[in-house]
Amino acid sequence: MAEAIEARVAGPLYGSRERACWPDPLVAAYKQLMQRLFAPHLGWLAAVVLLSACVGVNQQTPPAPLQPTALITGASRGIGFELARQYAAKGWGVIATCRTPAGASDLQALAAANPNVIIEELDVTDFYEMERLAVRYEGVPIDVLINNAGILGGNDRQKFGTFDYKAFDEVMAVNVKGPIRMVELFINNVAMSEQKKIMNISSSVGSVKLAFPGQNFYKASKSALNMSMKILSKELRGANQRGRKEIIIGLIHPGVVRTDFAGPVPIPMIEPEESAAGVINVIETYYTGRRQSGDFMSYTGSKLPW
Repeated sequence: MAEAIEARVAGPLYGSRERACWPDPLVAAYKQLMQRLFAPHLGWLAAVVLLSACVGVNQQTPPAPLQPTALITGASRGIGFELARQYAAKGWGVIATCRTPAGASDLQALAAANPNVIIEELDVTDFYEMERLAVRYEGVPIDVLINNAGILGGNDRQKFGTFDYKAFDEVMAVNVKGPIRMVELFINNVAMSEQKKIMNISSSVGSVKLAFPGQNFYKASKSALNMSMKILSKELRGANQRGRKEIIIGLIHPGVVRTDFAGPVPIPMIEPEESAAGVINVIETYYTGRRQSGDFMSYTGSKLPW
């Protein structure tokens, strides 16, 4: 296992930033300069050779397949971290992403103790960063993609009469646009895998039938996530590519979990360990075929109303 994971990434545990010796804007400027200096005399070949030499200095070896593999967003804490920990304990290859790996001490400790865990820097609102990660893992089968990253948006910012619409945009960007873009970018990785699952950490508060006052933006974002993924589950059934046709999409309520995200609420809460164990069990035992694709489930295994 250790040898296999080392073959996937040559570099530090969270080394996805080491993809080029210069940032892309500077590379573009350098390319223009080389064209001006050398193209009139040596043609395009000189410029291309010099540019390639610079860009390739710190390129890492592309990760090699390790099965089964889970890619988890928002894995630095809470449910995401516990999902990463439990999948690692099962012997899975885990690609654990978070916005600031340097500050994710628990995740770093997990990776240090488990060579099958790779930490990658990823902000799900940064499409360029997401695309770079997708290129890095091109051709790597991902059995389970878990869209876990999410934000609440602050209760005080989503009260009727004083709505903070900047908060609305932030919540939608992380909770809806991020997962949709992740599916677009990594769908081929999932399609080439053995299990072919795209799982989304939703919430029962996204149920229209179960609606109650408060957290307008957050609840709307979970409803939007549910609808988007439900539509994708139906569209994929008609896909021309066999691998895509077999993809299973899931929407899972993880319970009200005792984390910094949930904060103090006057209802019974569960620990992240219980939540993650339930989520993984539902992924493994319920989402087993296309008939279940698009269903809205609780971590307990019960089906939730739309």
